[in-house]
Amino acid sequence: MSFSATDAAFEGFRVVRRAPLSLLFWILTYVVAGAAMFAVVGGSLARLMATSRALESSEPSLEEVMQVFQMFGAIFAFVMPIALLLGAVLAAAVSRSVLNPGDKAWGYVRLGMDELRVLATQVIIGLATFALMMVAYMVLGALGAAAYAMEQGWIWLIVVLGGLAAFGVVIWLSVRWSLATPIAVAEKRIAPFASFGLTKGRFWPLLGMAVLAFVLSLLVSLLFTIVTFPLEAMFGGLERLADYEGQDVLAMLTQAWPLILVWGLVNAVSSALQLAVLYAPFTAAYVAIKGDTTA
Repeated sequence: MSFSATDAAFEGFRVVRRAPLSLLFWILTYVVAGAAMFAVVGGSLARLMATSRALESSEPSLEEVMQVFQMFGAIFAFVMPIALLLGAVLAAAVSRSVLNPGDKAWGYVRLGMDELRVLATQVIIGLATFALMMVAYMVLGALGAAAYAMEQGWIWLIVVLGGLAAFGVVIWLSVRWSLATPIAVAEKRIAPFASFGLTKGRFWPLLGMAVLAFVLSLLVSLLFTIVTFPLEAMFGGLERLADYEGQDVLAMLTQAWPLILVWGLVNAVSSALQLAVLYAPFTAAYVAIKGDTTA
């Protein structure tokens, strides 16, 4: 089976057409995870919205801006574990929908060893990418400081070129690691660097597929935003939680449940659609490339 980047890029649409109920399960998974996140950080989120609203009507000091960042960081720390698990569960579900399309129970959503392998794979790749970016940031920061101190314009040129090179390396690594999740599901192993063997010599087709899938996901998101705009205009977004600052989560749910429900459903449906469009192509590419290498 030969690998066609264009054909693989449309795999997400085929998944939804082949098993439309799976989309419903992915939406429900987003809703459940969103409810868990809101239960944990709902009060903090309301305070963050209220603080941000207050800063918009004045000239904020550095201390006030830092307070907002600290509040955001605290929310991020609580939400991140749920978000990572959610991402692993749904990434595995999308891969399973391509690898085993007949196994449609629960919309391909599971919580088992496959999901843990995907989670471990994604964490390893994320940490490796973060470490690389931090090294590049420190080196470029040191060069920038030297350029400023020495007033040497040519050093700034090196900083700019180095930044572009670092960005290129991150893109290259992202493409070379792009089949690690399908490998974790299909081959039942945590082997992020096994993706390098499958992607060798296929960088440009895979990059083109990723770009096309990204553009398609943007189009899906844009169309969905247009369709749901009346609902968003009627109920507003999460910034309206600022009106409920100081109340506990149960009180907020009692008073603002239409806002929270509409916002949650709209984002869950949009996220589920983009999930299929963005993730399925990489598993389709894995299946095609693996067929090539074993033929």
